[in-house]
Amino acid sequence: MKYNLSKLMKRAWHYFKQAAAKTAITFSEALKKAWRWIKAQDANNAKIEAAAEAAGIEEEFHSWAGWKALGRQVIHTEKAAFQVVVDTPEKGEGKTYRKSFFLYSQTQPAPMAE
Repeated sequence: MKYNLSKLMKRAWHYFKQAAAKTAITFSEALKKAWRWIKAQDANNAKIEAAAEAAGIEEEFHSWAGWKALGRQVIHTEKAAFQVVVDTPEKGEGKTYRKSFFLYSQTQPAPMAE
């Protein structure tokens, strides 16, 4: 399996700089943490695709933050189309959280900031 090494190194530097403000960790520890993160991303993406297929989702879907990055917002009263428990190794070994996904039809263009 090929990994995006640029993304890996950026994540490692992010962890290293973030930890420097709080605790002293070596770059080696930050790199190990980045490897756990990038490997978890592959597993998480597989879980998300499987959950979407099981739910019969054929429409474009993203998380709340994903839609925000695309310039759309989730309509206030909408409930998630499906949820997936994903791994978050950056929070610690074995840590997970439930991630919600919304369909394109559940979003609207985000208002322009003035």
